[in-house]
Amino acid sequence: MADDIPRVLSVQSHVVSGYVGNKCVTFPLQVSQSVNGFEVDTINSVQFSNHTGYPQWKGQVLKSTELEDLYVGLKLNRLTKYSFVLTGYVADESFLSKLADEIHELHSENSNMYYICDPVMGDDGHFYVADSLLPVYRNIISLADVITPNQFEAEALACMKIKTEEDVISVLSALHRLGPKMVVITSTNLAHSEDVLYGYGGEMIGNL
Repeated sequence: MADDIPRVLSVQSHVVSGYVGNKCVTFPLQVSQSVNGFEVDTINSVQFSNHTGYPQWKGQVLKSTELEDLYVGLKLNRLTKYSFVLTGYVADESFLSKLADEIHELHSENSNMYYICDPVMGDDGHFYVADSLLPVYRNIISLADVITPNQFEAEALACMKIKTEEDVISVLSALHRLGPKMVVITSTNLAHSEDVLYGYGGEMIGNL
């Protein structure tokens, strides 16, 4: 493993059929043209037969104990110096809480580590994970450099509703105050046409 290749830890879902989570992120990063690829390590937060948009799915949800086992194994072999950490879908509250602890530890070992958090919780007005994950996400995004919520997730994290572009600005400011320097709201319901998708972003410069 070359020392000059940036290393990424991606903690997301895995599905047998389909392409979401770690199956989506690994190959594009490995063959990135902007650099000589990334070394990508993956931890699967869940292993499902298919994504949860289907009527049914089967599989396993990892808990904090399984995550800790994997992380300790990496530490024992001195494999935890990451340039980037990406996190996505997590289904278990204990797993997410443990993940927050480990990200904090990883950052203490490498202050230049860049953390990108997709706080996957729901869409279209409803949660598809337990809402008990919400306060944990409010804690974990304080560690993030970038967060990428959709409109529903941004509203839940900020405890505010988005009905206008002025509301978007207020929500972006509220999320910046939770810690992340960059916030990208990946989709909203503000478009005037079904053929158009509006996303919004904000970058914090200085102090709010």
